[in-house]
Amino acid sequence: MTTNRTTQWRRVWRTGVAVLGLCGVLVGCATTEPPKGPAILRPASQQAPVNQVVGEAIVASLGGAAVTVRWMDAAAVGAYYAGRQGLVAPWPPELWQESPPTIFLARIRNQTREEVQFDPASVVLVAQDGERDRTIPYEEMYMRLADTDGAAARLMSLQATLLSRFVVIQPGGEREGFLLFPSLKPEAVYLLLELPSFFVGGRPFPGRLEFQVTH
Repeated sequence: MTTNRTTQWRRVWRTGVAVLGLCGVLVGCATTEPPKGPAILRPASQQAPVNQVVGEAIVASLGGAAVTVRWMDAAAVGAYYAGRQGLVAPWPPELWQESPPTIFLARIRNQTREEVQFDPASVVLVAQDGERDRTIPYEEMYMRLADTDGAAARLMSLQATLLSRFVVIQPGGEREGFLLFPSLKPEAVYLLLELPSFFVGGRPFPGRLEFQVTH
C-alpha cells in the first residue's frame, strides 16, 4: 500500500512540476515586450507662451521672427527632395536603414525691421534623461557620404538644404533648411529642441520647442 501511494505522489509531483514549468514559459512569453516600431515625433504641450502648435509643426515667435519647426520622417524627407529640381535625397536607403537620422525642417521668417542671426551649430536636442545631442555638421556628413554612389549629387543636395553654418536674415527675408541629429534611442519618449543662439537686432531670444515620441 505504501509503495502504491508513494508512486502516486511521485506522479502528482512530476505533473505539478511540468504544469508549473509550462505556466512559467507561457507567462514569460506573455510578458515579453514586442519590438518597438519606428519612432514618430509629434509636438507636445508647449510650456513656452511664444510657442503654438499648428498641425504637425511648432511655430515659435522669437523676438518677432517666426520660427516653424516640424519633424521629418523618411517619406517626408524623400518628398522634400523630390519636389526640388536638381536635388536628390542625400542618404542612400541602406545608410538610412542602418542609422536613421533625426531630422527637423526649420523655417525662419524675419518679420521684424531688424537683422536676425541664428547659429544652427548651437542647437541641442535634449532627451527626458538629460542626454544632449548637438546638430551634425556638414563636414561630418561629408565623411559619411563621400564614398557612396552618386556622392557628388548627394553632397551638393545636402549642402543646399542643411542648416549648419551661421545664418543672417535681413528684414523681410526667409531661410529654410534641415537640422540634423543622430538616431534616437529606443527609450526616448520626450525631446526638447533648444535654440540658444537666436538674436533679433543683437538681442537674444532663445527658443525651446517640445516634442513627444511614440512608436
